[in-house]
Amino acid sequence: MPKRLHPARVLAAAVLAVAGLAASGQAPVSAAPLPGQDLINKMDGSRLALLGNSTAEGATGITLRDPAWKYSTERWEIDLSAWQADAPHTYTATLRNEAANKCLQPAAATPQRGTTVVVRTCDGSRLQKWSLYPERVGDSYTGWWMYRPMVDEKLALSLNKYNDGSWDSLYLNIAQPSSDRLWRRTTDDTPLANG
Repeated sequence: MPKRLHPARVLAAAVLAVAGLAASGQAPVSAAPLPGQDLINKMDGSRLALLGNSTAEGATGITLRDPAWKYSTERWEIDLSAWQADAPHTYTATLRNEAANKCLQPAAATPQRGTTVVVRTCDGSRLQKWSLYPERVGDSYTGWWMYRPMVDEKLALSLNKYNDGSWDSLYLNIAQPSSDRLWRRTTDDTPLANG
């Protein structure tokens, strides 16, 4: 039976390889940010972007399902310099939208179930930090992660409503590893491997 790797080690190895660094087998305390990333939802394969391709302060987060919709706001930088272990099997990151040059956060300072997500000027606050928690099936990690706002880790970034078939709205919902709340990053426009 092959040895199962801890998700932090798998993620650290991927991050270090992409950054051109030697893999250490440990979660990085600091590393270079990863630019040009798509954040893909497990339920429908949609890509995190901003409503109407807006780059304005407070632009609303959505996901794009239709491959014909190619927004400049679907490219994200995952700030690995902000990554640190915040509890067993979880890590903290900041998501900066490259087109808007703003960071993803809950729309309200004290988010609750149903709060939407927006981008605002990056300020390094806990409101803009996301706690990542891996999905497990049995003893195996799948490579999919819940993104939970650091200000309330009982919530998670989730699909909300399907619209005209080309995009979904987003909100925060109870943190549970269902497919509408699971995300995986990939280089912009790179297909995901099976899983």
